[in-house]
Amino acid sequence: MALDYYILKNTDKEAVVSVTGTNDAVTLSLSSLLTSNQRLGATGAVGATGPVVNISAITSSGLLGSAVSVRRGATGASGSLVFTGAPENCPTVQFNQFGYSLNNQNNKDLLVTHGGTTAATTILVLHKQDGYYSTIETAQFSIYDDTTKVGE
Repeated sequence: MALDYYILKNTDKEAVVSVTGTNDAVTLSLSSLLTSNQRLGATGAVGATGPVVNISAITSSGLLGSAVSVRRGATGASGSLVFTGAPENCPTVQFNQFGYSLNNQNNKDLLVTHGGTTAATTILVLHKQDGYYSTIETAQFSIYDDTTKVGE
C-alpha cells in the first residue's frame, strides 16, 4: 500500500507531518511545506537560500511487524539515516527537549519508509530554519501596505 502524507499543522516556522501506510516509501519535499503567505527564494538572489528544515521530534506507532526509517539526502554513504525503529514499540524522540533540533543535511528532502507487512503512522515535527520568505510586509514599513501584493 502506498504511503500517504498529511500536513497536520503548517505555520511560518513549524510544520507537523503525518505519514501513514505499509511497505513503501514517500519523499517529503521541503518545498511542499510552504504556507499560503510564503514563497521560496529566487535562485541566485543575494542572500536567498533554498528551504532549510530541522527535525524537532519524531514519533511512530504501528502494528506488530512494522518498521520505519527516516533518511535525508541519498540512501548510500552520502545520505543520512536520521531515525529507524519498530513502530510497534511507539518510539519517540524529542530532540528539542534537549535544547536542539536535528540539523544534519537539513537542506535535503526527507524520505520516510515504512517496512513490514503491517500498517504504521509516523509523525514528524519540523522547524523551518531558512529559505521560506514571507509575502507580507511587517508593520515596520507602513500601516498602508497591501498584504495581497508581493514585493510591491
